[in-house]
Amino acid sequence: MRWKLTMIFVVVGGLLLSLIALPTSHAQKKQWHIAIVPKALTGEYWVRCKKGAEAAARQFGVKLTFIGPSAETEVDKQIDIVENLITRGVDAIGISPCDGKALVPVIEKAIAKGIPVVTVDSDAKTNKRLAYIGTDNEKAGEIAAKELAKLMGGKGKVLIIQGVPGAENLMQRVKGFKRVIAKYPQIKIVSEQACQSDQTKALDITENALTAHPDLGGIFGVNAPGAPGAAQAVKAAGKTGKVKIVGFDALPDTVRYCAEGVIQAIVEQRPYRMGYLAVRYLKEALEGKKIPRMVDTGVDIITPEKARKMLLQKPK
Repeated sequence: MRWKLTMIFVVVGGLLLSLIALPTSHAQKKQWHIAIVPKALTGEYWVRCKKGAEAAARQFGVKLTFIGPSAETEVDKQIDIVENLITRGVDAIGISPCDGKALVPVIEKAIAKGIPVVTVDSDAKTNKRLAYIGTDNEKAGEIAAKELAKLMGGKGKVLIIQGVPGAENLMQRVKGFKRVIAKYPQIKIVSEQACQSDQTKALDITENALTAHPDLGGIFGVNAPGAPGAAQAVKAAGKTGKVKIVGFDALPDTVRYCAEGVIQAIVEQRPYRMGYLAVRYLKEALEGKKIPRMVDTGVDIITPEKARKMLLQKPK
């Protein structure tokens, strides 16, 4: 009888010890809290980025906070958001900086606090961030320039519609674009203006350019609102097909204008993939795994023919 009681105590004691040890082992498998800070919460582009991040959060079992300013011009608001995330003690941050220089101090502050940071979609001017995940923007700018030069037959006047000054990804696109255009001596860039990521301002810029340069031959919309704003003005002026337009991102208006032939080519990025990979790689970094410093998520070219197919595929 004593032997049986001794065995019971040994078994029970062992169970209690194993239960006491559980929290320590589980602490090593904590649920990481990852924050993704886009340039803005509005717009189809960022909606798709969020969906990718959410899919990765579900797959890898992390807590996700997706928070950003209401507009891409709200640099100070984005800085405040990151400051707040540092105070809250999130485990890692993925950010698309509204301004590649202005966000550097707060990004480096997070890193100094032991919070790993990756840049998404747009980079920041710091070598302390773990990785950049997004489009190779110089290469994408080169692709846009080659498309536009081919459409224009290698000659004519070009308008560049920038987005928000200071955005690193947009500056890289323009750099790549100009590098290729410089190889065409008969193509001249006559104007370069920023629409502040506002489609209506892109429309106004294009209207003014068409008045100043009636023989304008091409327009490069550097970010999402540029091409549809330009297309609206070109169509209203009765110059569809005469003024060639190449833009970025397959927003609903952009695809519709492309299907109509007002826009001739769209350089389509992969925001869903950006959001997904940002969460995945941040989790791996938190687990002590090595992640790549540069992840090019690639682009696709959408032509009017492809745009028409895309519209037919959309649910009614």
